[in-house]
Parts: sequence; C-alpha cells; structure tokens
Amino acid sequence: MPSLLIRRAVRTVSATILTVVVSAAGVITGTQVAQAAHTASIVLTPAVVSAGPGENLAITVHVSNTSSVALPEGEAVITAPSTAISSVEDLDAWFAASDKDTQPGRYLDTIDIPEVAAGKTVDVTAEIALSAGRFGGVWGARGLAVDYVLDGDSAASSRSSFIWTPTAAPSSVAFTGILPIVPPPSTSGLLTAQELTELTGPSGILTRQLSVAQARPVAIGVDPRILASIDALGDKAPEGALAWLELLTSLPNESFLLSYADADISAQAQSGLQTLLAPSISDVVTAPVDTSPSPTTSGAPSTTPSANPAPVARPVFTPTVNNIAWPVANSVIASDLGIFSGSGFTAAILSSGNVSGDVLSVGVASGLPSVVTLDGLSSALNNNDASRAAAYLAVSASDETQAGKAFAALPRETFSITGLTKLGMTLDTVLGQNWVSTGSLTTSLAGASSALGITDSPESSQRISVVSSLLARNAALGSFATIAEDPTLITNPASRELAAVLSVGWITNSQWSTAVTQSMRASQKVLNSVSVVTSSTINMVGGQANIPISVHNALLQPVTVVVNADPNNARLIVKGAEKITIQPESQAKAQIPVQAQVSNGSAILSVSLQSVDGVPVGEPVSIPINVRADWELWGLGGVAIAFVGLLTAGVIRTLRRRRSSQA
Repeated sequence: MPSLLIRRAVRTVSATILTVVVSAAGVITGTQVAQAAHTASIVLTPAVVSAGPGENLAITVHVSNTSSVALPEGEAVITAPSTAISSVEDLDAWFAASDKDTQPGRYLDTIDIPEVAAGKTVDVTAEIALSAGRFGGVWGARGLAVDYVLDGDSAASSRSSFIWTPTAAPSSVAFTGILPIVPPPSTSGLLTAQELTELTGPSGILTRQLSVAQARPVAIGVDPRILASIDALGDKAPEGALAWLELLTSLPNESFLLSYADADISAQAQSGLQTLLAPSISDVVTAPVDTSPSPTTSGAPSTTPSANPAPVARPVFTPTVNNIAWPVANSVIASDLGIFSGSGFTAAILSSGNVSGDVLSVGVASGLPSVVTLDGLSSALNNNDASRAAAYLAVSASDETQAGKAFAALPRETFSITGLTKLGMTLDTVLGQNWVSTGSLTTSLAGASSALGITDSPESSQRISVVSSLLARNAALGSFATIAEDPTLITNPASRELAAVLSVGWITNSQWSTAVTQSMRASQKVLNSVSVVTSSTINMVGGQANIPISVHNALLQPVTVVVNADPNNARLIVKGAEKITIQPESQAKAQIPVQAQVSNGSAILSVSLQSVDGVPVGEPVSIPINVRADWELWGLGGVAIAFVGLLTAGVIRTLRRRRSSQA
C-alpha cells in the first residue's frame, strides 16, 4: 500500500512537471513569435492618390517577415485622422511619427493577413470605405495609418496618405522637378568611347534619364563630363553619343550645367578650398565646343576651340540657365555660400532642411537667389511613392510658406533602369492631378526676394577628412607640374579625375574608399615620375670634383629641374646646384661641383630636386661618397723630398769633383 501511494505521488509530480514544461514551452513559443513579429515590417500603399465622398479607397498592404520563424495569421488595422494636414511641417511630422498600438485617428477597417513564412513577404489588396473617417468638406491631404497586430500585440506600423476631394481644389501648386543627367560614378575624368556607347545606347542610363525629362516639367542639370568626353573624341565620337547629344539639345526643358562630374561642392568648401574645382579640357579638345558664357567653377570645362576642328558638324548644347550651384541635399553651412559666390555661381538649389524663413520655396540666401527642394517631396518621388508625393504637393498648394510652389530633387545617386522607369510613372501620376501645374526654375530665380537663412548642416568629419587629403594631393600635383614644359598636361587630367572621385554619386556607394585609394595611387605615380636615380658609392679622389647625378623622367614631355646636394658632414663642400632639362622617358646627368676638405673618410650627399621657382619635387635621395682628399699633399711632399734629395746629391757630387780637381 505505501508503495502504491508512492507511485501515485510520483505520477502526480510527473504530471505537474509535464504541465509546467508544456506551459513553459508555450510561453517560449509565444515569446519567439513575439520576437519574430518585432522583426516584421508593414507598408500601406493606396492604389490611387485621391478619393471623395461615397468612394472606396483601394489599398495594398505589404508585410515582410525578416525573422527566422514564421509569423502566424494576423490583421492590419487601418485608421485615419479626420482633419486635413495643412502645412509641410505637419506633414513631415505625420510621416516621421511611429504608432504601433496607438492607432491614430478613426477606425476605418481591418484586413486579415495570412501566415508569413520566415524571410518572405505577403501582399494583400482590399478596398476600404472612407465614410467612417468623417473627413468633412475640406479638400486636402489626409493621413492613413496601418497597425500590424499579432495575437493582440502590435508587431509593426507605418503611415501613408491620400487626398480627400469633397470639392475642387481651392488652389493649385506649380511643380518643378530637377533631374541630374549624370553617368554612374567612376574614377575617370573622361568617359571612353565604349562607355559612351553603352550609356547613350537605347537602354543606356543617360538615354533613360533623358526619357524621364521628355514631355515633363523637369529641369535638367547636365554633367559637363559627358559633353567634354564627346568633344575629346572629336570625329571618333560614337554615333550613339552624337545622337544622344542631338536629343539633349532638342529638349525644351530648362537646363543648367552641374559641377564637373557632379563633384560635391559643399565638401570642397568645407575642406578649405576658397575656389572650387574647375577642370579644363583644353589639353584634349579636338572639336569646337560650346562657348556660351559660364563660370569656370560651374563645372563647365574651359572651352577653347581646337586649331584643327573636326569637319563634321555636331549639335552644341547650350544651357538655358547659367551658374547654378547645386550642393548635396542638406550639406551646406553658411560660409559655403560665400565660396560658391566667389567661385562664379550666381544662383543655388538648396534643400528644405538647410534653410529657414517666411517663404521656404524660393528666396535669397547670402545674396544668392535660390530655389528650395522639398525634402519630403524629393524622398517620395525618389522612392516612387505617388501618394506621399501628392500629399506634399497638395499641402504646398495651401501652405503659405511654400507660396504655391514646390521643387523636388529627383534621383541623383540612382542608376537603375527600372528605377528610372518607375520614376517616370510616378511623375505622370502626380502631374495628372488637375491641381498640379508646371513651375519654372528661371522665373522663380528671377522673382526671388524674401530672405532665406541657412541652417548649418555640415558634411561628416570623416568625409571632410578624406576630401581634404584628396585636395592636398591635387595641390601637390599642381606644384609638381611647374617643372613640365606644359603643366596643363598634368594638372588638367588630375583635376578631372579628382572631380570624378568627388562625384555625388559616390556618397552612398560602398566602393568609394576603393575609388579614393585608386586616385591616391595614380597621383603618387605621377609625383614619382621624375626622380633622382639611386647610385652606388662614388669614390672621390682629389680636392675638387664634379659628382654625376642621374635624373629620370618617366613623363611624356620634357621637364626642367634644379639639382641640389647637401653633404652630411664637413668633409665635402657643395659649390652649387645645376639646372638640367630631361627629355621624355629618358635620363640626364647633372654635374654637381664639390670640394673636399683635407681629410679622408665617407660622406653622404642628400640630393633633391626642385623647380626653377623653388618648388620641391619628389623625395631626397642619399648618395654615399668615399673621399680621398689628401693624396695631392702626400704626392707633392714626396716629389719635393725627391727633388731636394736629387739636388743635395748633385751638390755633393759637384763639391767632390772640385776637391778632386784641386787635389
């Protein structure tokens, strides 16, 4: 009997333990699901940008599971505030907020979400009735919010928007997109014929960029590197590139020139340059190019027509607006604008996060008439979010700070053909709204009057450090080039290649550090191209001599240098330097006059080069010298002793003869 009781007790305890284990397992499983839910994301996208009373709004809910376990069935709860969003500031705040289980606004609908496997996505479409939102009779942007709920807990949330249209729009907005025409980033200062062929072909990036601009109110900023590359090839320019150039010149869009290679001008200014880079193509141009007025720092290359132009006529691109500075979005500090002005720019394109003032769409910043791209609108268009873009345009129509204008910076670092196609479709969607009209860059700049303050937003210290190193190396190349017969054959390519490495397209590219390393290696190779040839030990016999110093020139043009030598001790005295000219890809010898002191031993000559103007060239080279300076004294002493000995012997011999005669 006791054993039976013991067995029953054991069973009871075992059952209790099993129950606890199962319960714990359930808790662990629930925890895992909750953890997995926290790695999910949800996006709500309206199928149309606007809806009115009595209409349903078609939407798509996109759920992504980035965890390692499946997400169970859940639901998406759709809510919306009733009141209109009337200012850009409020719209920015709406999209910036994070909701989760707060579910702002009135309840509109609940959508069932099926199980989502690990690492997978699910799209669910639905139509929601808007009557519960009580949006009233005020036309304008309304917010939409979605909350992804799993087992009663909020797993993810996001926000969207649409335009409520109970009446006609009370006012319109003048929209202008600004589209850069730029090739993908590279370290090359000029595009090759093959690169141009690919970029300007039917499916090329440059061709697709122009297709976005065609028949749309888009101002285009053209990279002068494209034009310079075509000009440099002369009559060898690819047919496709010439056809592309003809299409560019035929577009009615407003246009301007970017900085060369779309180089980052804010980084240059914040790295200490007082005059921005102004690459020239005077060393490579073989055909007439555009000679319309433009500042040397606007990125337009110096354009001196060739003495032997190609006989084939070609289109000439002439921008409609000159001298516009377009820095990276939100990268400007107040002092930059003075450098922009001093470098020849007469207008600017700034971004809304970088400015303050009563009117934020257009104004005058530090004396520069400026248009201001709306950050939220630019982001929406760059991400092909038509609903969000429409919301910013609708708000800009009524927000007094926008004065009925809205500017957007279109993708500056995206080189995807699919992305450019989607961009065109997004632009068509927002431009199809009857309350969106065509704006003008030229007219807006001409009418700029209200003051714009600059909200400092410097570039990162790490980036500025790298850019400063690149600029310092470029300055070193400029100094080095003074020894060359034609310095521009060194400085022009170096400036073009530096601009390419500073291209805005590199900013979000993980390969920029590699590009910087390649640039530094290439420039160092140029700096090392003229150097003193190292030598074995030279034996110097005598008090004076000319020490031969060989100098090598690896450049394709003659150079003139001054060869200097400096001894490390008093055994040698250098009597002067020598100027020599070395022909291309050859060596020449300088004869350095030296004088030895009266002692034997070793000395080291530190030989260095400099330009005629005293600019150091390369690194000094040490040449060992063995000095045998006192052989002349010993030789003369020996001769003197021998002479005295002979003279003495002669005298003695003469005296002896006389004595013999007398005897």
